[in-house]
Amino acid sequence: APVGKCIVCSKSAGPFYSLHKACYKIYQNTRECLEQTLSKCIRSDVHGDELIDSLHSCKPPSNFSLSLFESLIKRAWQDQSKEVLKGKPLNSKHANYLLAVAPQLEIEDKDVEPYLFSKLANLEHLICINQDKAVSINSSALNDKIDLIDDESLLWVFEDTLKVEQLRYSEEKQWSVLQSIINNLFSKSRYKELAVKTEAAGNFAITNQHYHYITKEKTISVRITDIYSITPMKDGVRIQTTQKNTTPNTYLTGDGRFTYALLCYAQNLQTKS
Repeated sequence: APVGKCIVCSKSAGPFYSLHKACYKIYQNTRECLEQTLSKCIRSDVHGDELIDSLHSCKPPSNFSLSLFESLIKRAWQDQSKEVLKGKPLNSKHANYLLAVAPQLEIEDKDVEPYLFSKLANLEHLICINQDKAVSINSSALNDKIDLIDDESLLWVFEDTLKVEQLRYSEEKQWSVLQSIINNLFSKSRYKELAVKTEAAGNFAITNQHYHYITKEKTISVRITDIYSITPMKDGVRIQTTQKNTTPNTYLTGDGRFTYALLCYAQNLQTKS
């Protein structure tokens, strides 16, 4: 059996283990200390050397790996970010704090869950939308690939958005009566889903009248009033239109909650007009 090194003390931890029992307690205590300390620093708006000193006060004796300690700081930052994003009420001040200290803690996009930075950055705009306050931006991302019609105004542009098209289901052939009976007994569907089709990344623009999906090859424009349903997802939204024979499309904008709120806001504007 492979013998691993303990991630805390770097000594042999035995077959299939990465932590000694004694080191595991040190590891857990360090994690909890960093979580609690960073949480206090967020609430007290602690920056600079004071922040670094506060976090490093959680570091155990010298045999604790520095690289492991730094990785636990990044993990604490990520965990606190996720707590802020699901907070009630939402607090954009805390989100902006985490964004501000990330460079000092040498935390980059690649160090944490995908889209976490953008979700923190969008939080203050989400709060505005939830309070029925307008958000508007000017973006060069459209590059004249879309002509806004009269009285159409841009609300937001999500760049580098993936479009995932769920293709139609196909009927699965049942070659014998026996197979049909077995499938029915086990409630096996006669239909199996085809592979999804992912398009090249484009810009997903939301206006007060349409959403536009813009790639190098084409632009897809859908009127807000043609949206039948919007399903929020973790990193995007699934949209079903009222047009006949259409399958829902999923747009991975990086922030499903904010995208959903923007589309609902656009729908409300149409209702009021």
